[in-house]
Amino acid sequence: MTLRQFLLFTAVTLPGCVLLILFLDQPITLFVHRYTGWAVPFFSAYTAGADTTYDAAVSARVLGLPALYVALLLLFVLGRWVLKRSWGTLALVVLLTHIASQGSSNVLKGTVHRLRPEVLFSGGYPGTGLWATGPHNDSFPSTHTAIYFSLFWPLALAFPRWRVPLLVLPGLIMLGRLVMGAHYPSDVWFSAWLVVAYTFLFGLLGKPRPAAR
Repeated sequence: MTLRQFLLFTAVTLPGCVLLILFLDQPITLFVHRYTGWAVPFFSAYTAGADTTYDAAVSARVLGLPALYVALLLLFVLGRWVLKRSWGTLALVVLLTHIASQGSSNVLKGTVHRLRPEVLFSGGYPGTGLWATGPHNDSFPSTHTAIYFSLFWPLALAFPRWRVPLLVLPGLIMLGRLVMGAHYPSDVWFSAWLVVAYTFLFGLLGKPRPAAR
């Protein structure tokens, strides 16, 4: 992704999320809730399967660290320093993007305190649901999106021929957050922007430096 592409995506995303939060999130979510209930069992099972696999990868420990993190670090060392391959740096970009995206998502959840759609379904609430007290106030942004999209988006950029199949898993997760009524569209979209932003930032690690004159 070029700087121009990232800035364009940012210029669309930030005002787009504001527009959704202020005017469109609630009607879109109510529409999806009303007409896609038939798909909830599929997305629930799909998400549960993905969560089980991911939880196993991070709950297993190697030297006190999540096994997934250790595997990516080993790929980085093997590829970058042993085999001298560019995919070694890609493994590091995936790891850093994943940790930063998930961490930022959790911090924002504890700051924004947005009410989840289930509160909207059970009677509604005034305003946008931001900075709300009480339960079910951790909707923005979507951590599921941050977790799964961050593992695949850097790979999709690195391997454009395989971009579509690589994005199927996180794409279904993201769609499922809407169908299951777990998140609003802006929650998912902003998490996707976080991943894109961190991928662009950490992707600079793999850029060749200009030769000194």
